[in-house]
Amino acid sequence: MDEETNGGGATTDPTRLPARALMMYAVTTLPISLVNLPINMVLPAYYVQNTATTLAAIGAVSFFARTFDAAADPLVGYLSDRLPTRWGKRKPWILAGSLVCAAAIVFLFSPPRTATIVYYTLACFAFYVGYALFDVPNKAWGSELSRRYLERSRIATYLTVASVLGALGFWLALIIQVPFTHSTQINPEVFRAIAWCDALALPLIAFLALRYVPRGAFVGAATPSFPDLLRAIRTNRLLWRFCSIVGFLQLANGISSSVFFIFVTQYLRLGSEFAFFMLGYFAVQVSTLPLWLKVLRRYGKHRPGAISWILNGMLPFCLFFIPPGQSALWPALALTVAMAAIAGGGQVVPIAILGDIVDYDMLKTGVNRAGNYFAIQNVLFKLCMGAGLGIGLPLIAAFGYANGAPMAGRVKAGLMIAYVILPGVLQFIAAAFAWNFPLDARRHDIVRRRIEQRARRDDKAKP
Repeated sequence: MDEETNGGGATTDPTRLPARALMMYAVTTLPISLVNLPINMVLPAYYVQNTATTLAAIGAVSFFARTFDAAADPLVGYLSDRLPTRWGKRKPWILAGSLVCAAAIVFLFSPPRTATIVYYTLACFAFYVGYALFDVPNKAWGSELSRRYLERSRIATYLTVASVLGALGFWLALIIQVPFTHSTQINPEVFRAIAWCDALALPLIAFLALRYVPRGAFVGAATPSFPDLLRAIRTNRLLWRFCSIVGFLQLANGISSSVFFIFVTQYLRLGSEFAFFMLGYFAVQVSTLPLWLKVLRRYGKHRPGAISWILNGMLPFCLFFIPPGQSALWPALALTVAMAAIAGGGQVVPIAILGDIVDYDMLKTGVNRAGNYFAIQNVLFKLCMGAGLGIGLPLIAAFGYANGAPMAGRVKAGLMIAYVILPGVLQFIAAAFAWNFPLDARRHDIVRRRIEQRARRDDKAKP
């Protein structure tokens, strides 16, 4: 197999990507991660409070924007697999996406007081166009940086660390403003500063990574056709099992995320400490990811991931024994820290496993469909997360929740079902699908060696 070179002429390490190059690749996700969670959790309320929009209109636009985003991912994946350029199959898409996202972030996070729903719609759709162009090729690129089972875990860990650091950055910015504003509340000046810093960093970081990180080894000489793609997806049992795992996990995340703010601020009555909860969660998660990498190297991917999901499903049941009020602060923080430490492994595993499934499909078909497969993962993430968001709030409303309603009796029961019981059960199901996942380290090594042998034969056969 020929080694591809990057723009500076360095060749791809066939066994281990240098740490410097891996960090440069992973950090491309940091600016996007900084705004991703706030767009879903903070931005709707901010627009209602600071512009001429309404919550109902914001909710409708957000739903259609996420649906559009999910629909765009397979198209971007298919095209990035199919259209080679002199810079590789992935890099031009990533750079274009970073530029579109940067412009959209400035407009989305800096609305004038007179902004209407039209302004929000245009800025929101522009962001998701850029995000689709950036995210799918970026993940597919990561799967092509190495074809080794353990090295994929290392790449996924670096990527997850960068994503968590990005999410951490937003909440850290809210804490940093406290000495000046005496509050962790978001105001237009803070929002605008975060947006401009993020928008300037995103294309710069992307350009440096695309310039100095290798393209990776894109193996698979055949050109993928759309009917062949549908046939491969339909017959790939490993992909369907993976989709079951990810689907249950994201449904659990969507349900719990939709009621998390209500649970902390209205049930536990710790609203002024909410930013510190988020900061603590992401800080602990990123600090434990190197430990999870060692675990994955020693024990493989699927069973440590399953154990992570089982424990993360069990721990929230401790909330049944924590009474609300200021006395809940330290027990709830300790529980948050424990869940953050455990969550890292479960976050890394799906990214690493999907790259192995791409190799399995490539061995069967001779086609590299990394872009398509990571697009499928993204669609699944967004649809199941959206479904979870659509389940959580109506569920607690069915139990009598309303803003300002007493958090007792049926209302408390509804919150516990939505935040503790239902997500826990869904994570247990995901763990059951993952426990005996067939493509372990030994089998993937066989797949990888056969792909490389076929590539060498093809190279020798060339005139």
